[in-house]
Amino acid sequence: MARRKICDGDVFIVFDLEWNQPIPGKEYNIDVSSLTGEIIEIGAVKLIYTGGRLIPHGEFSRDIRPKVYRKLHFHVKKVTHKSNADLLNGVPFEEAYTDFAEFCGEDAVLAGWGNSDTDMLKMNLAFLGMDDKLPWKFIDVQPLFSLFAGQDGKQRSVEFAVDYYDIPKEEVFHSATADAKYTARIMQSIFERSAQDKVEDAASDQIIDCNIKREYSHTGAPCRTQAQALSLVSGFNSKCPFCGRKFNVKTPLFRIRKSSYGLFECPNDGDFFGRTRVKKNGEGLYYAAAVLRLANQNDIFLIESKKAEFDRFGTSGRPVEKSEQIINKKCQKDDNSY
Repeated sequence: MARRKICDGDVFIVFDLEWNQPIPGKEYNIDVSSLTGEIIEIGAVKLIYTGGRLIPHGEFSRDIRPKVYRKLHFHVKKVTHKSNADLLNGVPFEEAYTDFAEFCGEDAVLAGWGNSDTDMLKMNLAFLGMDDKLPWKFIDVQPLFSLFAGQDGKQRSVEFAVDYYDIPKEEVFHSATADAKYTARIMQSIFERSAQDKVEDAASDQIIDCNIKREYSHTGAPCRTQAQALSLVSGFNSKCPFCGRKFNVKTPLFRIRKSSYGLFECPNDGDFFGRTRVKKNGEGLYYAAAVLRLANQNDIFLIESKKAEFDRFGTSGRPVEKSEQIINKKCQKDDNSY
């Protein structure tokens, strides 16, 4: 993939989406896997890069009237503070997207906190029979913040970054319009407080094509031993999924507990993060699930921290305190409750 070098005059569209979800147990006349979320709000801020700074150049906001999930999921209602009545006030998605595309222009770079919004936008376009190929590039602001804020690859929230840069909290979080504004202020702060050449290089490295598949996965057959399970997926991390060229190994595979990690380089397409986890099925057999994805700064930090842990503690990894085990179990329980 050709590198997109940032230069004066570049337009960044910092955007955020809110979407409703299907209510568990409720029957719909569609396959909900084809629409795991229906967009109900688009918010965006236009920034133009000039002399090392990002200058605001307009805002965009649209509420959208859903066609399928017309009653709010309880979790969405709680987070967004929207009501079912609010959903009636929006415009059709087709109209909102047309207006958004006009606001963006043809050669903009979309920017967001995480990359889930571009995936959701493409899903909604495809579901409605519209062209789901986005005409823009994309940059994830989250790993850029982690890099320049010294967060060592931690996936921090928008609110954490707002507090880090002492950005005034003038609007309630978790509306698309407010979160787009906050993310734009964060991005501006990154550029304003960092050396111009360094932030330009780091941001240029993070810009990707919205339409490429960023992550690939492969699950091996069940085996009696963990070693056998790992051997069945060992070749998955050997070649670039885009061009088929053999990887240069930057960090050789190493194993901590039931997971193996590695960092690989394709001369054409950049760095790739690899992780393989060994799990058990219902019959007590082992199987390996491998993931290979375009590496962002958070992935690189993760590899570095895990490698340091491996070098110190070996395959058993850092000893886990009992209190930490309790917290991890509670987090897993909370995640499964939604």
